[in-house]
Amino acid sequence: MQKDASHIEMRNKVAALLNNGCSLENIASRLNIPIGTRYIKNSVSWYKYCLVAMQNQKKAIEKHPNLYSKAGKIAQEKHPWICIELGKKYGSILGKKRAESLKGNRDYFSLMAKRLQEINPAQSRSNMLKAHNTMKKKGTFNIHQRYAALKCMEKNPLQLKSMSKKAHALYPLALLALESKRKNYPYEFISCLFDSDSERKCCEVFVRKGLFNKPEEGKNVHFRIGRHHVDFFINNKVFVEFHPPRQYGNGKGETTQVYYTHKREILNNAGYSNYPLIVIDSLKEIDSKIEKIKGLIPLELDQ
Repeated sequence: MQKDASHIEMRNKVAALLNNGCSLENIASRLNIPIGTRYIKNSVSWYKYCLVAMQNQKKAIEKHPNLYSKAGKIAQEKHPWICIELGKKYGSILGKKRAESLKGNRDYFSLMAKRLQEINPAQSRSNMLKAHNTMKKKGTFNIHQRYAALKCMEKNPLQLKSMSKKAHALYPLALLALESKRKNYPYEFISCLFDSDSERKCCEVFVRKGLFNKPEEGKNVHFRIGRHHVDFFINNKVFVEFHPPRQYGNGKGETTQVYYTHKREILNNAGYSNYPLIVIDSLKEIDSKIEKIKGLIPLELDQ
């Protein structure tokens, strides 16, 4: 970039002296550079030729606005590597100049971001992932994240705290930990993981009995209700929990009725008060529960 800046500076000096009527010899003496010829780089004649070329270029663009666009396409077709090489050489230079000229123009960047989002909704996420992967390869990812967080705190001290509260409200850490832990469980059925082998067997029976065709995470299996999950959501009408009574830990002595009341309250508070809830506490009673579920599915619910 320094080399190009010095070239532009010297070219502008030569242009100013030529416009003042100075001869090539006079310019060479004043700027301490050789007279040379148009083929000798950094000579007075070479800079003069550069200025003539610039003027001819402007005239050509005014006369034929699409000339350079067509020439560029032809060059790219003949030499596919040319844009990559030019980008490597001048991309960062022009990018910095463009960024400097738009510095402080938040409205422009906001408008461009919205247009890109409309064209490709995944554009921002894709660019972010590419940038993160590049930084990880270079080993600068953690440094960058720390610097970004510090800058964010400096400009808006409460922003990170506010974002953290929103994230925890939308997706509590306990729920996130449960789902992360589930990924390591061996209890799998049709590409769906379960918290226990008994819950997996319960799902197998549901499929075999025709309550649903296959388990779908977040839809008919592990349906999320606010900060909680319900094991099964049959036909978008009946909630089902597979939950044997606990005989250990904090839940020691818990009964099926106690658990039902707890889950019923969660559903009611989330706006599902009209939806039936079935709690299965043992695989031995699953057939009778399935018959009950089948009897509830045809019911029309008041939404």
